[in-house]
Amino acid sequence: MTVELRAPTLDDLHALTDLINRDAAELYGQAEESLESMRLWLTGPTLDPATDIRVAVRNGAFRGYVDIDPDPAPTYWVDLRVPPSEEEEVRLALLDWVEARAQERRAKRLRVRTASVDEPMIRLLESRGYRLIRHFYRMRIDFDGELPKPRWPDGLAVRTATPDDARRAYEAHQESFEDHWEHARMPYEQWEHHMLSEGFDPTLWFLVEHDGELAAVAFCREHEGEKGLGWVGVLGVRNPWRRQGLGRALLLHCFHEFRSRGFHAAALGVDADSLTGANRLYEGVGMRVVRRSDVYEQVI
Repeated sequence: MTVELRAPTLDDLHALTDLINRDAAELYGQAEESLESMRLWLTGPTLDPATDIRVAVRNGAFRGYVDIDPDPAPTYWVDLRVPPSEEEEVRLALLDWVEARAQERRAKRLRVRTASVDEPMIRLLESRGYRLIRHFYRMRIDFDGELPKPRWPDGLAVRTATPDDARRAYEAHQESFEDHWEHARMPYEQWEHHMLSEGFDPTLWFLVEHDGELAAVAFCREHEGEKGLGWVGVLGVRNPWRRQGLGRALLLHCFHEFRSRGFHAAALGVDADSLTGANRLYEGVGMRVVRRSDVYEQVI
């Protein structure tokens, strides 16, 4: 039976969340998204489901998902999710569609981020001429032992955020990531949509200040797919305050806050070749690599 491709709507939210979590379960043995996180993705300011997203349907059930997102144009990132147990026809149909859409949008390169353990997807990408260009890690620490206490550099103080801090936090976030691999400044409206939506908990946002100026920020939350897992979504230290141990102190502060709330572990994502040496910082506080994702690129 052939695969039907169509644009999803918010009426498909439960089926789409189930599909993404089935893919994660086959790859990693656990769920990855919630209804709310998928709603945020579908309603984001850079994606139009009618033109930029397709789901693969067979026998009335969702079998795969793909979207194409400029970051920034003419480079487009592709999120292609097909559970490994699905037939190759599903992957082919979705990849054919997204490559045709890239041509329509005059993309110069496509980048697909996929799990390093997703063998069917990797075989397909390599057969179509995509080349591996980068790795990203998920790192984790389980709170089953003693945690060092944070040691703050002189003159610095940490506090939780308030909604009034949004603009300052945004600017500190963007500045602290300027030297990351191919960083592109995110428009405030896009940042606001993903960071300040329903579920935003300012008591898990930590701001480090020096004489009233933001030196570092950490934006945390409970992970959507694992109850009791603290997720460090952003950890950024501005240039004037680097190499003083501030990043380590702030990360340990996040861990202690997570554990005080009854969380059993913490995790985050990091570029395997981080120019700031972030992965060494994370290893130094006891985090370990638990997943790797690979970025494949096709130059058009």
